[in-house]
Amino acid sequence: MSLAGALWFAVQDDLFANGLCSSSPSSSISNTTQEQQPSVSEPIPASETRGVLDELDDLFISQTLHFNRQCLRFIIDFIQARMKKDVFVSGHSLTSAEANILATLACYAQGSLSSKITERLGIDPTAAGEAVKTITKLLADTSPDFITFPNSYNDRMGAAQAFKNLSGVPHVVGVLGYLHVKVSPPPGEEHMYMNTLGYHSVMMQVIFDVDGNLLSLEQCCPGGTPEHTIWENSDIGRQFSIFQHGHTWVVGSRSLHGCGHVLTPVEASRIKSNAALRFNNAHAQLHGRTQQVFGSLKSRFQCLRDIGSIQSSESVAYTIKACCVLHNICKKFSVPLPLDFSVEPLHPPSEVVNIMAEQPFDYMEDTKDEMIEMFFNIAGDEGK
Repeated sequence: MSLAGALWFAVQDDLFANGLCSSSPSSSISNTTQEQQPSVSEPIPASETRGVLDELDDLFISQTLHFNRQCLRFIIDFIQARMKKDVFVSGHSLTSAEANILATLACYAQGSLSSKITERLGIDPTAAGEAVKTITKLLADTSPDFITFPNSYNDRMGAAQAFKNLSGVPHVVGVLGYLHVKVSPPPGEEHMYMNTLGYHSVMMQVIFDVDGNLLSLEQCCPGGTPEHTIWENSDIGRQFSIFQHGHTWVVGSRSLHGCGHVLTPVEASRIKSNAALRFNNAHAQLHGRTQQVFGSLKSRFQCLRDIGSIQSSESVAYTIKACCVLHNICKKFSVPLPLDFSVEPLHPPSEVVNIMAEQPFDYMEDTKDEMIEMFFNIAGDEGK
């Protein structure tokens, strides 16, 4: 998983310390017996009085918010604990704070905050709009807590074994992809935001594990930015360059050819054996999972399908990060995807630049050739 179990217990301890946690630690975060786990359809008592969530039926929660009740309770308690109850203006109760949190989640799920939803939650639309900004920044700021890379040797080996079991490719600790979110670019900057699928977007560099949990998130850039430029200037890219994550790599598209520690497919002109073909098929299997992961994000959080006009690059990044935090929480609580789920189309590679051409040897190509020979060569192969 992308989030160590200890963090979930730390979050839960924080909730109890602030008197905001409505359920026991076992019912929220641990795999306990069925008797200890509250049913999704049963309301969880939040306090002596019923909260806003308790008044919502399961159909509304599923179709409008795209969560389940247990996951929502965790999110509400967590946000309220982080707010310390003083972010909202004086005189607002925990009930109104809960309604504003639910309104924010509805805004993410539906792509906008309609009057029908604010009426259902019993809140003022203007106040709810301001709360969305506040809560979005709060969630974005927690991304380092909920989106974590496997830094220990044992965690890396566990991640690598899962990828090897799936594809046969060894030493892979994540899939590297670029999430594109449609926007209306600032006047005069349209060319910077035009991506390879022909629409304007911002793009966020994402690494995820074999189960689709997000491990790394950074570098919100205009959609026309070359992928290799983003990787080479990212914090995670620099960490790999100094072998902070050992002799491991991530799987990436061919536009990242020559980037350190990024495993790309064998170029067509270099395929000389069936082993190379088998490797490319395995690579495509792993990199193609970006369609499922990014499709999950955009189906659950429809605001990521089109953010609209860019008020500021910072606010766009906050929205994407907030949704990615919630994605990992949903994975932890096994929240099902919306019925209208659809995969995200793969983006054609951006400009391919052989970064290693100016260096004395091509580290990744030599490593890849050795790996293909060792793990994908089958006795009896007679070349291509």
